[in-house]
Amino acid sequence: MSAAGVHPKRLWRVWCLGILLLFCVVFSSCGPLKSVAATPTDTPVPREKSPITVKITNPGIKTAIAYVVETNKADSLDQDKLSLPACSEAQHISVWAPGYYISTFPCNGKARFDYSVSLEAINSADNPNYTWVDADPRTDATRNCANCHSGQSPNLAEYLEWNQDGHSKALTNPLFWTMYMGMDINSNSGPQTQWGISGDEQRIRLTPDAALPNYGPGYHLDYPGDNGNCIYCHVPAGLPGIAQGVALPDLINNSRGGRINVATEGVTCDVCHKAIDVRLDGNGLPYLDRPGILSMSFVRPSSFEPFFVGPQPYESIPDSTVKKTCSPVFSESKFCAACHYGKFGDVVIYNSYGEWLETSYSKKEIDSKENKNYRSCQDCHMLYDQKVDGTSPSQRSACSEANLKLHNFNHNMMNHGPDPDNPAREIPLLVRKAATLSVDEAKMGAGLITFKVTVKNTGAGHKFPTDSPLRELILYVQVMAQNTSLPQVSGPTIPRWGALDYAGYPGE
Repeated sequence: MSAAGVHPKRLWRVWCLGILLLFCVVFSSCGPLKSVAATPTDTPVPREKSPITVKITNPGIKTAIAYVVETNKADSLDQDKLSLPACSEAQHISVWAPGYYISTFPCNGKARFDYSVSLEAINSADNPNYTWVDADPRTDATRNCANCHSGQSPNLAEYLEWNQDGHSKALTNPLFWTMYMGMDINSNSGPQTQWGISGDEQRIRLTPDAALPNYGPGYHLDYPGDNGNCIYCHVPAGLPGIAQGVALPDLINNSRGGRINVATEGVTCDVCHKAIDVRLDGNGLPYLDRPGILSMSFVRPSSFEPFFVGPQPYESIPDSTVKKTCSPVFSESKFCAACHYGKFGDVVIYNSYGEWLETSYSKKEIDSKENKNYRSCQDCHMLYDQKVDGTSPSQRSACSEANLKLHNFNHNMMNHGPDPDNPAREIPLLVRKAATLSVDEAKMGAGLITFKVTVKNTGAGHKFPTDSPLRELILYVQVMAQNTSLPQVSGPTIPRWGALDYAGYPGE
């Protein structure tokens, strides 16, 4: 609205009744976006505290959000205009619409109250030959994520957080590459699998030669000429190179547990921040023939011009050299689905996403009312500074004007840090909050103590443990009397195959 000729008392009434003050998501990716020039439509009488309006000149835009960046005040598109409270010198206005880059321009609060802006449509044609940007600093001092996201401010520590997280070790984790290759951590490899035909003409593994050293199973031993589906989650930045003939075993042999290039960075920053959506089947699960990165829709530029996708529809730091846009997928669990649901043959192996779908946490609405117990994967694993309890799904949604506080996504998704019981050891602290233990039905008599120990999943929005079947939850029970461990008379014991260090001890 124009402030010209409005009486101060009337202005106060109109402002109070007509301006909705909302806030939206802070974008945590690399670099902000190129500004698009805005032109004043008139020059009313200067009045620094007057509200302003922004008109989008592009035809056909039905949804848009505008912000006074430094004040976190927002408005959504209504009758082709965006209305905002006053902005002053040195502040900026950001405007975003789905399918367009964010436009940011300076505010001239002393002289301008009406602005018009033309948004630039994003180039939706994905470039499959795009060269991914490194997270780690290497030869190029500017073209990496660490350069700007290594803790220059509390809200710019994403690289440090990711560096602690398992995603940065998706390839270099010895558990992955030793099992994939069928070798030990010293690179000793077992013999290649020998195949035969059974009596009913089924392909079967032949018994390995006992005289040959065996360092465990490995996909590469079974299928030496095939990279397998592992690459689409563990080495997403290996594409398009792997699709063009680069062998995953060569990448593993050359890196040996180290990040030597962007392909060895696991789930690296640029892969997620070029994603615009994730395609799911009609049953809400990923397509079986599109594991990992194959289910993700990307917008990878054809030129070297910096461009990023994230959860924030405005620029926290205006920068005319970088283009940005926003995608709601950044606060939706389906972003995680393609790598956290995996089916091989008729057997579901990885299923934390499917398990979440079966819980009430996955329902944004129950009985047509917003479910305040809804939790996306990001709500639990991206560890906001603010409390999630008591907020609604819309208040935590990316690209949403209703998001007032929950915007600083932490990229240390399992909260890896020092074990409070043993600070020399680093553990995923989120696991400590997943389950509770209780001792019940305790009785003493005839020289015996009997009791029941119960483990209950009270903090995980899926099964616990989940995903990889190699993960185990071990209950170890010890009863002490006068600093002496009492012997177990009866009850279950931990099997040898469960954990060598605890085999034979009371527990399960």
